Amino acid sequence: MNSVFNTLLSEQLLPFWVLLFVIFVERYLPWPDKYHPLSFIKALAMGMQLKVLSNQTSSIRQQKLSGSLACIVLLLPFYVMLAVFKYLSEYPIFFDALMLLVALRFQDIAKQTSKVTAALTKQKKMLARHALSQIVLRETATMSPLGMVKANIESLLLRYSYQYCTVIFWYLLTGGVGALIYRFIYEMSLCWNNKLAKFKYFGQPVRYLANILQWLPSKLASLSVIVAVNISQGAKALFQRISYQCNHLFVLNLCGASLGIELGGPAYYEQKKVRTIKCGGYRQVILADNKRTLAAINRATWVWMTLYFLGCALRFLLAK
Repeated sequence: MNSVFNTLLSEQLLPFWVLLFVIFVERYLPWPDKYHPLSFIKALAMGMQLKVLSNQTSSIRQQKLSGSLACIVLLLPFYVMLAVFKYLSEYPIFFDALMLLVALRFQDIAKQTSKVTAALTKQKKMLARHALSQIVLRETATMSPLGMVKANIESLLLRYSYQYCTVIFWYLLTGGVGALIYRFIYEMSLCWNNKLAKFKYFGQPVRYLANILQWLPSKLASLSVIVAVNISQGAKALFQRISYQCNHLFVLNLCGASLGIELGGPAYYEQKKVRTIKCGGYRQVILADNKRTLAAINRATWVWMTLYFLGCALRFLLAK
């Protein structure tokens, strides 16, 4: 019995159990938004842009430079502080787990999806639009039920890739400090979203950095959804040119194809219509696809968790 216990808690398998524990805590233990550390980061990011951004007097170059410096000024103190705390920690793996728990915040997106689904089921469009507005940047005031479902699914898939799978990817590569710093960068890219006119140039540097950090993990996240849902349909999207235009289209095209639903199309930002390429499958979305997508990303999570466990087990066997 002791040998089995020692094996499960070996140096090679312990990171898997820590990750599994954090995933369960994040999923089932509520953490109010106003008390969450990421809310503090968002407030700092918005306060920073109010201090340094001036579209009326700044040139494009100055706005980009201001955005770069603002990102550095916010990130550097946090990085130094986190690195020092980890260095001084007697049990670094538990400090890593705490940082991962902070960085991994995602279940509020799944809960909003459930609220949108429940509201549309009861034909309460205003309530559904309000719930959707909490997780999308686009305008929701005039959205049809079909448009709300499509926007919800797109947001769910993209956020699963960027604020869940990418966080775990950088945790596995760089530990809790790397995962939390990435999440800070991602939150800043949302606060300074360059789809909005006032952040068009100011938000470009942090958006560019986020795109680099998301490039590989977004590909792995999409492949895990394909494996969990429909390999034959999703694999076809791998050979389509549209998949390689940007990270967003790779995620939406592959995941939409595996789910068999059409994603993309026109969206409104600040009362301006923005046309995006239609991608994915050929069938129009229906309300039931909200739950299908939630189920798909849950299955995808267990796909890569299983692969990670097998990798840890292989490391343990090779180390013997």
